[in-house]
Amino acid sequence: MRFVADERLDAIRRQRFGVRAALDALELALAAPSAGRPKEWLTNVTERTRSLAVVFGEHIRVTEAPGGVLEDTVATAPRLANQVARLRRDHVGITDGLTQVASAAAGADDDAVDATRDASLAVMGAIVRHRSAGSNLLYEAYFVDIDASD
Repeated sequence: MRFVADERLDAIRRQRFGVRAALDALELALAAPSAGRPKEWLTNVTERTRSLAVVFGEHIRVTEAPGGVLEDTVATAPRLANQVARLRRDHVGITDGLTQVASAAAGADDDAVDATRDASLAVMGAIVRHRSAGSNLLYEAYFVDIDASD
């Protein structure tokens, strides 16, 4: 069985850390009070969502690049092709979810706050599930605990 090169693991760990940090920042923005200040709250959540979208885009770039970890995983462990396909579908769904957060935040009232909060929590849950599935995939393919240094 092949192992992922150390430099590739380091790149994956860095982008995973970036996604986790952006998730934490979005969670803090969501937890802030919105009462009496929906526009300010929505602006803050929108900024954090944009940051998350940027780092998640980097995650997609790193994992789906030609010769990247997803392609390499299928070459190394063809039995995991369905799991890789699921992760690729997750990328599309999560990207769409981040766009939905931005759309929900376009308002400036309590209804926009509620819609933005709901959309944000849904996409955050999808990202957490995706991170778990990615860790499981790499462990199954390479016997590497990707989060060992997190």
